[in-house]
Amino acid sequence: MNILKFAVLFFFCLTQTVVAAETKPTDKQTAAPVKKETKAAKAPAEAKKKKPEGLVIGKNLKVGMPLKEAIKLLGTPGAISTKRGTESKFDSVSIKYANHGIVLHALNGKNRVEALEMLPQFKGIFLEGIKIGVKVTALIEKYGVPQSMNASLAKYPKKGMYFSLKANMLVAAHVFAKNSKILSHKLYKNR
Repeated sequence: MNILKFAVLFFFCLTQTVVAAETKPTDKQTAAPVKKETKAAKAPAEAKKKKPEGLVIGKNLKVGMPLKEAIKLLGTPGAISTKRGTESKFDSVSIKYANHGIVLHALNGKNRVEALEMLPQFKGIFLEGIKIGVKVTALIEKYGVPQSMNASLAKYPKKGMYFSLKANMLVAAHVFAKNSKILSHKLYKNR
């Protein structure tokens, strides 16, 4: 298990870019003279800065995407752990981003996001506009009636989505890749 953690950490280190720059000039370097422009440059009339959209589940962060892209989007994780599956080929790696309120799950040896776990502190949105903290009625308006539902869980297995509920409010969610082999997906399906 420690080898798997080490391998994931090594992979993560390889995906990060390191930029090193010296700020002191050497003896042979000299500053280039600054040229003053006499004409004022016009900015394009329609150049508007786009506000970053943040995390959107199903758009810029989704199951099936390369793990490397997800890590690049989310940055340095807070914790990395391994979880045992029913067989060694179903072991998984969990990469937790507490600052984003999300956990990525990937099968051992695979380079794709197998599952996304949105924690109660998740501030992003789902592609359909759903946020953590909305009422169950908003969830049903956007996704339709769940296949099954009780006081603590709304299940949409065809979409691979499982929403945790508390007092008729969405408090957490899991999104799984189609036919996911991760143990938690199997447990949700049989719940």
